Amino acid sequence: MRRTWMAAGLTLVSVLTAACGQKIGGVATADPQAVVNTSTSETASPPTSNPLDGPPASGTPAMEQKLCKLLTFDDLPFKNQGANVTEPKSDVNISTDFDQSCRWTYQLAQQGLKVGVQLYYRKTQSLAVKNPNGTYTVAGRPVLYQQADDTSCVLSLKYADGNVGIGVIDASKLFGPQCEVGKHVAEAIIGREPQTLS
Repeated sequence: MRRTWMAAGLTLVSVLTAACGQKIGGVATADPQAVVNTSTSETASPPTSNPLDGPPASGTPAMEQKLCKLLTFDDLPFKNQGANVTEPKSDVNISTDFDQSCRWTYQLAQQGLKVGVQLYYRKTQSLAVKNPNGTYTVAGRPVLYQQADDTSCVLSLKYADGNVGIGVIDASKLFGPQCEVGKHVAEAIIGREPQTLS
């Protein structure tokens, strides 16, 4: 189960960062338009740690983690469907590739799976889903999404003074389509949008 979570985490980060032409799986890319394989990156070596399940990134974040204060466990749908969820955990500064980043996870006791949501923020660089499957309109704003694989969805939107990426991982499928969960998260943060996150 840990391998599934790890692969999904790599997928989410790769789909978001590839759109910025920065890094794919920790390896610098020369071409911002490089195509990303959604299950693995052929140009990248395997990650040395799980980007979703590991400890927060080392080093001091460039910004105060304001985005992460806008969302709570009560905003997530994972405990509202009668599932036996345990071990709620939240972390901030999970990736030094972004100005702000955070995650919320639950363990599904009966299935032995972990489900969760991540947020990523960039102020000065574009952050968008590459090769989106579709678009939601939330409060009049386009939210691009990609059903990255059978267990995860990644979404992106312009937000405050920058751009936000939302990653959802749920292999259990107990909580509805992952992209719909991401849309729910987008609605929550748009409803609390500050003028600036920096």
